[in-house]
This record gives sequence, structure tokens and C-alpha cells, in this order.
Amino acid sequence: MAWDEFAATVSHGGNTLDAIALRDHACEILRTIAADLRRPQSPEQQDAKGKGLGPRASLPTAAEVHADFRMVAGFAVDAMITEYRALRASVLKLWARHGGGTRAEDLTDLTRFNEAIDQAIAESIGRYTNQTGTSAELFIGILGHDIRNPLGTILMSVAGLVRSGKLSETAAAPINNAATRIKAIIEQVVDFTRAQADGVMPVVRKPGDLAQQLAKVVEETQVRHPERMVRMEASGDFQGSWDEGRMGQLLSNLLGNALLHGSLWTEVTVQMWSTPSHVCVSVHNYGEPIPDEERELIFQPLQRGARYRTREGPQEAAGGLGLGLYICREIVLSHGGELTIESTRADGTTFTVSLPRQDAA
Repeated sequence: MAWDEFAATVSHGGNTLDAIALRDHACEILRTIAADLRRPQSPEQQDAKGKGLGPRASLPTAAEVHADFRMVAGFAVDAMITEYRALRASVLKLWARHGGGTRAEDLTDLTRFNEAIDQAIAESIGRYTNQTGTSAELFIGILGHDIRNPLGTILMSVAGLVRSGKLSETAAAPINNAATRIKAIIEQVVDFTRAQADGVMPVVRKPGDLAQQLAKVVEETQVRHPERMVRMEASGDFQGSWDEGRMGQLLSNLLGNALLHGSLWTEVTVQMWSTPSHVCVSVHNYGEPIPDEERELIFQPLQRGARYRTREGPQEAAGGLGLGLYICREIVLSHGGELTIESTRADGTTFTVSLPRQDAA
């Protein structure tokens, strides 16, 4: 079959397809398209189909079943779309080889064929996306219950041993630090997975004073890093509607980034100011500037950049996942705000967050 020859030449992320796999659902998909071409179609139905909104059956379509099989086999969605491109090209090539057609009804059939292929692609992508979302929720559930809960038990047990005198605080400190870091990594993975699955970081906004909320984070950060200086300045009106937990996570990540990459000998500063419609927060540190080519890279998930190789102190977070700044941007975007960065050797590095006081809705 011409489809086999075309699709077999396309890379599928390292996976290979034999002839049977390549055409496993082609027959059913083509039968569905042929049946569709034989049915009368109104202009409204044609328009809906062109947008991937054609009529749906109660049972999974051949395109949806195809998506299920491809997902189980480990194929990426772009590889699946490539197969449809191969199917379309194969049919059109055979159509042209047999003379094609120039009559009005021939061109109508050609248009309807392309619309039917688009409908099949929409069905496959929709199915693949839904199944991916289900897998993501399962993954989040496993992390949330089967890993975070035992980790909490470890932390509680260590605290109990310290209180009973069976374990010294000095001996407990490495255990607490390691468990806390594991917990932070788990939280980042959960947030990343949910943002990727839902397309947006979930937030629950409540009225409050953002300065009071963030002052707690600055104080906690200073306690965790007594050898460093973290200073906060705030002037203005900071009332608005925010997700306090997410805002704390945002500032904690920005402060952690500043402490890790900033100079060991200068302070990290948090400044807050306001306008009638927005509240702004900045985190500043001196140290090695961020190269221009990495300004966007550092906000991408699972990216770390050259800064981790030029840190003037110990690379204590070398085992991180590179999700902190990505999560920061997602939190800001979910609040309808903006996160920007300025970084020079003379003036240091400043991350600035601008947030509307409440949801525009």
C-alpha cells in the first residue's frame, strides 16, 4: 500500500512500525470516510466538519481507537498526525494517478475527503489528549498519596525522636533537610504535571493584603538561611484577590533562585509597590548576570542554563529539576499578571512581578 511506503519513511520518535501496524486502522478510517462521502451534506455540516466538529457516535470511532493504540504503543501525538498526513498524501496520489477529476462533483468530493481527514485528526487528537490528561491525574494521585504521605511520616517520626531524646537535633538535621528537599521536588512535579495537563496552574483567589502574606515568606526564608541577608521593603496599597499559597510559592521560588545564584556577600532584596490597578513585587540579587540567550530558556520546564556552572559558591541545587522559574511564570500567568527579568553585571538581576488586584472576570 502506498501509505505503508510513505509512513515507513517518517521518524516516530525512535519507534518503528511494520506494515501491519502502519495500516492497522487505515481500512476502518477509509471506510468511515467513504461512507461519509456518500451522504448528503449541508453547508452548515461542511463548515462544522472543517472545524473538527462533525457529528459524534456513541461508540469510539476508528480514529479514536487508533489514538488509543498509538498511545499505548508509546507514539507521540505528532507521529500520529504524520500518519494521517501519509494517508492523505497516499489517497491523493492514487486519485491523481487514476486521472483525478475536473467536474464540480469531483472537486466537491476532494474537498469533502480533506474535511473527513481533518475530522479524523481532530477525533484522534481529542482522544489522545483526554487519555493523556487521565494519565496525568493518575500520576498526580500517586505522587500526592503514595509518596507525600510516607514522606510526611518520616518527618513526623524524626521530630518525635528528637523530642524523646533518642535522636539529637544535629543528627536529625540532614534527615529533615533531605526529606524537605524531596518534598519540594514532589510539589514541583505535581504542579508541573497539572499545569501541562490543564493548560493553566489552578488557583483559588481570596481577598487579602499581599504584603502581609509575602512578609511571612521573607521571614521564613531568613530563618532557613541565617548566614544570608534578606530584606523586604513595601510601600503602597496591597489589597487584592490572590491565591495566598501560590503567592507564597512564587516568592519562595524567586528567593531560592536569588540565594542560589546571587553573590554570597550581598543581600537579597524584596520590594513591593502598587498602582491603582496593580501590585508589583521584585526580587533582586547581585552576582553573575544571566546571558541574553538564556533569558527565556530559564523559564522553560526542565531547563537549567549555564548559570549553574558559573555559581561562585557550592552548587547545592545541582540535582534540581529546573522547574522553579517555570512554576513562577505559570503562577503569575494564572493570576493574569506578568513576570519580567533584567540582568546586568553592574546592576544585578531583578525579577519583577506585576499582578492585577483581582480577576478581570
